[in-house]
Amino acid sequence: MSKLPSRFSTWNTVTTKTGPYRKKDGSVVYRTKRPLARPRHSARSQQPTRYPVAKNQKGLLELKLCHYHLIEFPKDVLNFTGLQHLDLSHNVIQEIPGAIGRMRRLKVLHLHDNKISRLPETLSNCIHLEDINLTKNELSSLPQNIGALKSLQTFRLGENRFESLPHDISLLGNLKYLDVHGNHLWYLPFALSLLGKLHYLNLADNKFEHLPLPVCHITSLKALQLRGNGLANLPPDFDSLKQLREVNLSFNKLQMIPSSITNLPELKYLNLAGNKIRHVSHHFASFAKLRVLHLQGNEIEHFAEGFVHMRYLNVSENRLYTLTVGRMKKLQHLNASFNQLDNIPAGLLSCPKLEELKLNGNKIQVIPHEIIQLQKLRVLDLGNNELTCFPQVIDKMVKLDYFNVRGNFIKQREGSPKQVWPQSFSVMVKKDKPSPRSVKTPIHVNQKPKKAMSGHNQSARKKPRYTTQSQHLDELLQNGFSLRHIENGHDSVMHHYKREEELGHPHTRHIVEDGQNRRQQAERRDQVATEKAKHRLDIQDGFSTFRSADTDFQLLGICNQVEMLLNKQLLQPAM
Repeated sequence: MSKLPSRFSTWNTVTTKTGPYRKKDGSVVYRTKRPLARPRHSARSQQPTRYPVAKNQKGLLELKLCHYHLIEFPKDVLNFTGLQHLDLSHNVIQEIPGAIGRMRRLKVLHLHDNKISRLPETLSNCIHLEDINLTKNELSSLPQNIGALKSLQTFRLGENRFESLPHDISLLGNLKYLDVHGNHLWYLPFALSLLGKLHYLNLADNKFEHLPLPVCHITSLKALQLRGNGLANLPPDFDSLKQLREVNLSFNKLQMIPSSITNLPELKYLNLAGNKIRHVSHHFASFAKLRVLHLQGNEIEHFAEGFVHMRYLNVSENRLYTLTVGRMKKLQHLNASFNQLDNIPAGLLSCPKLEELKLNGNKIQVIPHEIIQLQKLRVLDLGNNELTCFPQVIDKMVKLDYFNVRGNFIKQREGSPKQVWPQSFSVMVKKDKPSPRSVKTPIHVNQKPKKAMSGHNQSARKKPRYTTQSQHLDELLQNGFSLRHIENGHDSVMHHYKREEELGHPHTRHIVEDGQNRRQQAERRDQVATEKAKHRLDIQDGFSTFRSADTDFQLLGICNQVEMLLNKQLLQPAM
């Protein structure tokens, strides 16, 4: 067989009527009357069409022809009667031929992102089909005998033109996954409740103003997606879904949390984002089993205390003035950004497992020293608040990887009367282990250039003159932090030190100039650029030296090495 391209593990040939022909190397080639597509790198129109057929990880005989710009269903493929997995996704196929019924061994059929408007009745002959994906097509109906596919377990019909589903869909007794999101559904047949093995149902982005009653009778449901409909409430029978673990009701018209939700004993994941909910009642807060709760983008002014097993809580973009989380002993992620909080949430120090705390976009003025008790905290976002002092306790939080105070009014470090420049810090990124050199030797960053030094440079052992900026910066570096320069960044960005090493990025230690006046920033950058043209700042081996542009750098380095070898105790450079 001829040499195969690297992107295909096995190639099979197919013929319609002519052939076979044996080549010199012993391989057999079948010629077709019309090739599937013209070869890209050959002008021969008579070259035989070859298809990449191989066994996938599940052991199924698979053929993938994705992104081939196919207008018609390849007729030659219909001769592969032993094919088990066929993927023709991301093409422009408009019709499936009736001869597809000859592929009786087919188990997986993926045709998403095409232009298919109808399905042939003969599809019911593929009785072994287990997975059909017809997402993003132009279907508005299904064959009347669709119920003959008794083995079907996964049926994806999202982003089509369905207004209703046929009653025969209830005959799919083994169906476990049904996805009809992004259609125009406003009605569901009552027979849908007969799907006794259905675990996942996606009705998102449809036209439901009331939840269809058949949904409440599918007692086997474990996950229900109702995002982007017009639901204002849930029917009382909703609490009959005793096995339901996940519910998504985001972006509906709910003004209160439906009471029937609290009667679902297995519910652990609840998404109510983007509604018009105004308060969280004590009755709902007593819902013990809930682990993940999304309430962002509502109008919540009151949040009752409770949720003892909560792991993840998102209440961002609401109207909260206070928030109490003292009973959430297992809380790991808290997002209360863009509210009206003037202090950190009450009881936060009683959450020893907290790993992420996002409080940006509030009115917080002070960070208490007791926050150091959150020993597992990895992410702390305090951007766009009203902080005026740099929290000193942050230095002692050894596991903190990400710290952001961008957009505040910081003028001095907490506990220090000296002014800190710049007025707004940005993102601090934790370094795994500070090197001994960084502890002993200060690193000068963004200092104003000194005057040109004559003859010799400073010794590495000479104690440098600290400025206010470099002094505080060195304290941060000694505690394992490095500051990364971020240009034109409007959002907080987290950079991990180890990942930078893997990607080969330089470890810059700059302070971001994030002043509030952009005009002043531009003038400052122009001034710094002018000064840098005369004097260059070179940071090497944990210390920085300023050198004149006219200095012979190579000779200067040799002199410094000789000087250190002659007298290691020398504290002042030779004049």
